[in-house]
Amino acid sequence: MKKSILIYILFISLNSYCQESYNFECVIHPEKTYSLEMNILSINETTIDNETKKSESITNVKRVTTTDKANQEGLFPATMKFGNIKVIGDGKEALNPVSNTILKGLLAKDNKFKIDTIINPNLDLQTKNALKSVFKELKSDIDFPKKSLKIGDSFEHKIPTNIPLNGEQIKVLITKTFTLKSVTKNIAEFTLTEKITLNMPSENITASGEGNGIVEFNIAENQIVKDISHFTINLNLATQNGNIKGFVKSDSEKITLIE
Repeated sequence: MKKSILIYILFISLNSYCQESYNFECVIHPEKTYSLEMNILSINETTIDNETKKSESITNVKRVTTTDKANQEGLFPATMKFGNIKVIGDGKEALNPVSNTILKGLLAKDNKFKIDTIINPNLDLQTKNALKSVFKELKSDIDFPKKSLKIGDSFEHKIPTNIPLNGEQIKVLITKTFTLKSVTKNIAEFTLTEKITLNMPSENITASGEGNGIVEFNIAENQIVKDISHFTINLNLATQNGNIKGFVKSDSEKITLIE
């Protein structure tokens, strides 16, 4: 009996020791084309005195980033082209001013993007400077850990954000937990769970929510190729005139093709 237990323990130990581990770091490579399409559905509801106001919007973004051959310093020219950035809400469709903008510059191995040219005659200087600031580093939305991960390992990503409710800015904390589920043909799949909590001291405000999703990471290309998530948030603001309730729902999908 004791011998069987020892053999079992030895088997488990060897299995854990031999399990392959993987490193996850998002890197833009030279001589590649990255085609991103992102769709976001947002629903917001506010209920005051049993009267509910609802707004819904759909955002579609298309962007293609092309990189050239690296020079001796490891820098390589990069061009980022935006397609039409559509926003549909209240039965109307509008184009974001950044639509059809072209950004050109040099990329480094650490994803630093030094933009020297912005092509769009409809953008003012303030918007151009804002674009340079936003895209000065092409890093991932997900902060992967520096250590290697094995199947079944998890890590957290905390995102503080504000949600408007009846003129108030409600601070919430979104805690995302990613768990490495599988690796097949260089594609690592993570499951995602989200928990939303209030992130401010208050006696008259409550906030709670949850979400889920999946993320696929191409290990050979060092890039996230699929990021799908869904979450809901419930808010409650107690006032002298009664309770104000808020509801937020978001469904997002980001797909990247690499050539």
